[in-house]
Amino acid sequence: MNRKEFLKLSMLIGAGITFQGSKLLFLQDDKKYTFKELRNGIGIYVNRGGTIGWLVNKDAVVVIDSQFPFTVKDFLNELHKLTDRKIDILFNTHHHRDHTSGNPYLSKFTKSIVATENCVRLQKTRNTGTDLDKNKVYANKTFEKSWSETIGKENLFAYHLVPAHTGGDAVFHFINSNVVHMGDLVFNRVYPWVNKEDEASLRGWITFLDDAINHFDNDTLFIYGHSFSPEKVYGNKDDLKFMRNYIEALLTTVRKLKASGKTDEEILKLDSVPGFENMKALWEGALKANVKAALIELNE
Repeated sequence: MNRKEFLKLSMLIGAGITFQGSKLLFLQDDKKYTFKELRNGIGIYVNRGGTIGWLVNKDAVVVIDSQFPFTVKDFLNELHKLTDRKIDILFNTHHHRDHTSGNPYLSKFTKSIVATENCVRLQKTRNTGTDLDKNKVYANKTFEKSWSETIGKENLFAYHLVPAHTGGDAVFHFINSNVVHMGDLVFNRVYPWVNKEDEASLRGWITFLDDAINHFDNDTLFIYGHSFSPEKVYGNKDDLKFMRNYIEALLTTVRKLKASGKTDEEILKLDSVPGFENMKALWEGALKANVKAALIELNE
């Protein structure tokens, strides 16, 4: 796709669908949140933004993602009810504002921040233009493909495979407890955010999910970046398979419509993906943004 075609396709979406992390709808009141233990001192915090994962035991405190400054304060208050230890590691799964804008606040109580090199690069270049970006705090420990550390009795491992939701996604594994934070590689039963300018790749997304499905076992407990309700931000491999199959169906559907002679303008009017009619939208125009990304990728 040349620049002229790309700009034409982008304009079809309309300015109202442009993603701003601070404006993404999560259908939850500011004053309501979920702070819940899932397994072996590992739990979740659900408010606005991506799901925060946490570990608290006598040897360590680990936090995964930081949401926004105005939501992470409630999280830290809940965390301090369990421990007075400093956070040993804050891990960012990717660069989006709703996963990293709380870094400046949490960094005051954190020993080190860890993320992929691409996460930091994209955080510096893509998170611009809002009040949330004025005092950005980046990881002080980065890795290209994989990272590991042992704290007390828990072995930690994280890895980046290929561009998927963004160019810098990482999966985080509490090995001993067999709990995995998938970041935004899983939007459970809701349309995902896909933005090619964040170096997203639908084909890569399928590859990344296939790898996770094959790598982890049936006892693995998965935490997801987003869902329609707090009860759905964690689950099992069936959710990963559903997400993977949705992305494949999206690409297949758009490819078939193009082959049938439909124009991009006509394809962008798609009201559902066959087999996934019950998917929910967290913001207006979510499916159209997915179709746009598929069109761009298939036209490349």
